Amino acid sequence: MILGLAVLLSTAAPPAAQSWAPTGPTGGDVRALAVDARREDTVFLGTADGILYRSDDGGRRWQRLSPGFPKRGMSLDNVLIDPRGRVLVGFWEIEGKGGGVARSADGGRSFTLLPGIDGESVRALTIAGGDPDVLVAGTLTGVFRSEDGGDSWRRISPVGHPEIKNVESVAIDPGDPRVVYAGTWHLPWKTLDAGRTWRVISAGMLDDSDVFTITLDRRTPRTVYASACTGIYRSKDGAARWAKVRGIPASSRRTRSFAQDPQRPETLYAGTTEGLWVSDDDTATWRLATSKQLVVNSVVQARGAILLGCDAAGVLRSDDGGRSFAPSNEGFTEQLISRLLFDAAAGRLVAGIMGDRHHSGVLVAAKPEGPWTRLGEGLEGREVLTLALMSGEVVAGTDDGVFLSASQRGQWRRLPTLIGGVDLHPRVADLAISDGRLLAATDRGLLRSSDGGTTWQRLGLGLAESVTAVATSARNPQLALATTTLGVFKSQDGGATWQALAGGVGSGAIRALRLLPADDRIVFAATRSGLLRSRDGGRSWERRGAGLPLSDIAGLDFAADGRTVYASDFRNGGLFVSRDAGETWTPFSVVGLVSNRVFAVAADPTRPGRLFAGAAAGGLHVLDAAPAATLAAGGQ
Repeated sequence: MILGLAVLLSTAAPPAAQSWAPTGPTGGDVRALAVDARREDTVFLGTADGILYRSDDGGRRWQRLSPGFPKRGMSLDNVLIDPRGRVLVGFWEIEGKGGGVARSADGGRSFTLLPGIDGESVRALTIAGGDPDVLVAGTLTGVFRSEDGGDSWRRISPVGHPEIKNVESVAIDPGDPRVVYAGTWHLPWKTLDAGRTWRVISAGMLDDSDVFTITLDRRTPRTVYASACTGIYRSKDGAARWAKVRGIPASSRRTRSFAQDPQRPETLYAGTTEGLWVSDDDTATWRLATSKQLVVNSVVQARGAILLGCDAAGVLRSDDGGRSFAPSNEGFTEQLISRLLFDAAAGRLVAGIMGDRHHSGVLVAAKPEGPWTRLGEGLEGREVLTLALMSGEVVAGTDDGVFLSASQRGQWRRLPTLIGGVDLHPRVADLAISDGRLLAATDRGLLRSSDGGTTWQRLGLGLAESVTAVATSARNPQLALATTTLGVFKSQDGGATWQALAGGVGSGAIRALRLLPADDRIVFAATRSGLLRSRDGGRSWERRGAGLPLSDIAGLDFAADGRTVYASDFRNGGLFVSRDAGETWTPFSVVGLVSNRVFAVAADPTRPGRLFAGAAAGGLHVLDAAPAATLAAGGQ
């Protein structure tokens, strides 16, 4: 069965006694890596939702720091370690324009938000090589400088300057900390006097170049590298004039990170939106060192090993000078779980991973802590939107139709959705399976198959073509409901025919539809503006408040009693429980969740009281609320 976008809970244990704990699978988005120059085995990792990790063995194993960085919803794009061992984090708010710089004196376990730059969206941060007290930060409003290790800050770019804003990269001349470079979303700038005067330094660079990085050559600071959306540039005269670096294809020119090998200065690394490129001859030639499917956000070296921080794939490690890379994610669990299934017959958990098209997919494990492995090949490049179980195999609804796993062959097979001899290639938002019948809610209508996906019918549901959700009754396999943006529809013959029940419910698209197991006349619909309830099988609807926020209800589901309902608010965070079939709601414990913004949660049917939650940060979490006697009697 599929249990997603909600919380399920045995009522045996009181909420106050419960605590969530993070578990696998490993991987996720990495925004920044930083190595402690004093102890190269110590590496820090920043994520896109305010989580900081630390490795003490050169990036082989990771530990989430607790309490760690104090603010969620922040992208930790810049992590530095100063010569005193203090950790500095420059961050910016994902859903706003705030941010700042935070500092830790205990190895990242706790942080202080630094005054003078608090509230600024910090996109770049650096330390002066010749004076560790000098810091420079680039923000959306300009450039800031500290001369006391971050205790105080002052703006060094003109207030309201039309060009020195949206600063994405900064660098300081190691021989003269007054010399500062700043790359904006448009062009680079330079000051020779700590910000009293500025001049644009764009000669030789294409106009409107978003400057991602600025790097000064270790051998001579007059050689400067700048990576931009138009490619990589090099200057040999302190950025008076730039020349385009050749050798990297145009499609890979968006270079998000750039690094020089500390032992071999002629070796340069360019982390791009199409993999890592390496030059061993001072940019004369380049070679692709990884798959082009990688987005590389950070490149560092720790005791000779090369570490890459990537979108979705997590950390990759090379111990042979970049000739080969392998995942290095033990302990790093930041995968966003979109769906979770329990395949009791096969003794496995099945998780849908939400990520980019090349690193999303379906993972399986015999136990929560793993190991997790990819369920077959064939979903590469696809966005997995929903999952279901059918005859011992997994069915995946994607942005390009329905796929069926073939476990024995380790391969996914796309099920052609042929209507009138034409494959619709639909975007599948939801799936429901009952008595061997497969119903798919898609942007090309409601599709129905009675033979395992070999043949399909397209069923019209009013004037709207797109169907947003579909659900069946646990009590009556012939009963099904489906929704469009214009109405709610009902079938009493397993989806063969449909009748309209109600017009548009007035809350936008319904993202999840559930019939109460104990009484299928009670129906719940989750929307981005609240939860709706019907007490007459979908004919009329009411918005549920009574303790439940009118917010983005990511999903809803039911406890084993069939009447207790749980819902999650993905926008503002929070889990809520109703013990009276949705009449009233109370908050449910989120203690232990790395983020209280929960996207997918499910109860383990083989072990009553054990729950799983896929949070916006921290990956998959588990809560074991079963009493000892229940655990002893439950499955192993």
